[in-house]
Amino acid sequence: MSDEATELSVSQARDRFSDAVNRAIYAGEVTFVTRGRGHIRAAAIVPAAWVEAYERWVDHEDGLLATQRLTDLREGQSQVISAEAVAAEFDL
Repeated sequence: MSDEATELSVSQARDRFSDAVNRAIYAGEVTFVTRGRGHIRAAAIVPAAWVEAYERWVDHEDGLLATQRLTDLREGQSQVISAEAVAAEFDL
């Protein structure tokens, strides 16, 4: 993986899309797609394996949080509040 990420405008990314995808696949390179006069990063072309690993991590963290919440409920440290009660509380 290279130390510096490439930045391309939306139109440059469109013109160089295949190259950016190949660099992600074979070199692990990140290409940020920017937009606007401020060249604000809007998206990124990254290796799919990175996104898959991130999704696994999020799923794992969600599982840990859910397990902790269930433990809190079982131990009486939390209570269940219905969606209807929340809506009524906030006049939704």
